[in-house]
Amino acid sequence: MSATAISRPPAASLLEKKMKKSHAMISGGVVLAALAIGLGYIAVQVSQDFAGVTLGSFWPYALLSVALLIALGFEFVNGFHDTANAVATVIYTHSLEPNIAVVWSGMWNLLGVLQSSGAVAFTVITLLPVELILQVSSGAGYSMVFALLIAAILWNLGTWWFGLPASSSHTMVGSIIGVGVANQLMNVHNGTSGVDWDQAAKVFRVLLISPIVGFGAAALLFLLSKMLIKYPALYEAPKGATPPPWPIRALLILTCTGVSFSHGSNDGQKGMASSCSSSSALSPQPMHSTMR
Repeated sequence: MSATAISRPPAASLLEKKMKKSHAMISGGVVLAALAIGLGYIAVQVSQDFAGVTLGSFWPYALLSVALLIALGFEFVNGFHDTANAVATVIYTHSLEPNIAVVWSGMWNLLGVLQSSGAVAFTVITLLPVELILQVSSGAGYSMVFALLIAAILWNLGTWWFGLPASSSHTMVGSIIGVGVANQLMNVHNGTSGVDWDQAAKVFRVLLISPIVGFGAAALLFLLSKMLIKYPALYEAPKGATPPPWPIRALLILTCTGVSFSHGSNDGQKGMASSCSSSSALSPQPMHSTMR
């Protein structure tokens, strides 16, 4: 037996075999149908926003299309990181097949976005000062929108390639602050403010506190479970490719569902914010329907 085979955990090889399975036709069809419906919805809303508007140039339409495609690309890359977090437990424990787990998580992410209020998207947008948002269609506005989206995509792709669990929230916030600071440096003589630092400080506090809250809550729940729930199978590692007992399997699927739904209702709004900023920068009139 080779050294590589000795060092590789059995669970990892089993997981690789499961991931190499061909995707089911049903789950693939669900994904394609959801994608087609989403793109159709976007096309209808954008066409309604431009109803009655006559532009003398083709470029605003082209720039708007590119901006929305880049915003969708950010959401797609975001799935590399965060959907994997949601489905890791159900796949590792063999509670769900990988293709089913990913589609299930994606559906609940979508439901989370649809029921969200837009408050998180508004918070992300307000990181930039009001005068910069209102004048984003002039000067360096076009390049600013593209820069923050492409920078976030490149970082997410890089960390995904190297298997690093980076936060898309940190990436988006950093990109927005980066273009805000750059805009201020480019306009040092007219007194333009680059970033709403009061709002940024609030976001930084939440991003800093979140890992601490997660650590403390998880440790407390685990200790309480050990004391109150006397079910030995709950504390055992998965055995081969055998799914866990049905109560544990149901709990794992429930937690995967909850994480996916809450991720959609929170992190999904960051894509809404980038789409809104793209629309405000490139459209000839305010575009509210894309936030619906």
